[in-house]
Amino acid sequence: MNSKALGVEFDHHYFVVGLEWRWFSPAEKLFRSTLDQLRREGMKWYAGNDAQGIVGICSNIASARLTMHSAALHLANCWSNGGLELFAFGLPQQRVAVVALNDRRPIPGYDFVGNMQAARRLIDEFETIHRGQIVRRVGDLQLLADEEPLSADTVFDQPGSVSKLRSFSNRHPWSLSIGSIILAACVLGGAYFANLSQANQEVATQPPPPDPNVAYNQKVKQQLGSIDNQSQVLYAAWLSLATKLPLTNQGWSLTQVECAAASCTAEWKRQFGSADDFYTSVPLKAAQVQEVETEKDLLAQRLQTRFETPAVAHHKIYQSMSDLPAQDQGFRSISSWLQDLSLIGATKVQIDKAQLWQAPPEASLLKKPLFKGTWSVELPLGLATDLVVPPFATVTALKVNLDKHYQLSGEFYVRATPP
Repeated sequence: MNSKALGVEFDHHYFVVGLEWRWFSPAEKLFRSTLDQLRREGMKWYAGNDAQGIVGICSNIASARLTMHSAALHLANCWSNGGLELFAFGLPQQRVAVVALNDRRPIPGYDFVGNMQAARRLIDEFETIHRGQIVRRVGDLQLLADEEPLSADTVFDQPGSVSKLRSFSNRHPWSLSIGSIILAACVLGGAYFANLSQANQEVATQPPPPDPNVAYNQKVKQQLGSIDNQSQVLYAAWLSLATKLPLTNQGWSLTQVECAAASCTAEWKRQFGSADDFYTSVPLKAAQVQEVETEKDLLAQRLQTRFETPAVAHHKIYQSMSDLPAQDQGFRSISSWLQDLSLIGATKVQIDKAQLWQAPPEASLLKKPLFKGTWSVELPLGLATDLVVPPFATVTALKVNLDKHYQLSGEFYVRATPP
């Protein structure tokens, strides 16, 4: 049972890492029953509600504050893209925070804060469990493969009410006796009329709630800057790396190349050489070599080498949201691009309509929302060097199995269609 959690302050907001998460059926009655049970277990703080189907708890927070927010729920509601996601951030005093999400909900056991060694073990465990699955990896410590760089100072900002921690009281409002309720009503009623005028004055002078557009527009600006780095520029860098790899190395044959974000992984199958032969003369600029888990047959062993994606010069295309195509025009443009590719041999062509990108709880108040969609295609290898990715699209993954085709997937960004 998680007995301690750590609170960290970012720009006057207090985020708590290290909650213990438990699932329950998303129904109000069951949620209340769950809270009663957790309070009896000695828990003092919780985050979550009956609509989420999961609650985070802890019994102690050093230097607790009046207002605190769950770091995991904040990531889930403000920075998640859905699906499996792994976050790793550096914290003060050489601590590391590791948070894993699945479909925008924290995964029990992966809301962690501790030293670097323990963080690495937890990350390795997560990667082993989810081997072969698509995982988005985000952080600022370069602990994660294919890491999407985002700093903790950028991420932990402007929390919403949905991530707020609440304290367990000795008795919940719904467990009060009828007599207690009547007594409370009399006391409150007596004070009501005396304070009515003062309350009205306070309400009139309260400042309006913070505008969600400010924080959202900051995130959009950062995302626009990444589009230029992740479109044709990144695709060209992947091709440059892949085409320079040798087809054989010390008796091992190249069988597959996979690229995502800042690195590419090449897989090698043994033909006649030994593992020692490969390690004594690894391909040029390989950042890492590791064995792939296999059955007992050592003669079928495979190795993987990881390469850093080379830097490629580029120029900035998107300065503001208005530079992006409108939602209907953008979908039509990228659909036409994929349809044209099918005429020259592309297969398995797929596209999803763009959805609101990283919608905050106050999504209806956004004035200039950003929309993101996904696409994927299988292409003939002969088209690789001539392919031009639309400027408002990005590439997220490339896979080559050294046959006649390769797989490419990505995202595209558009702005709201004017009414």
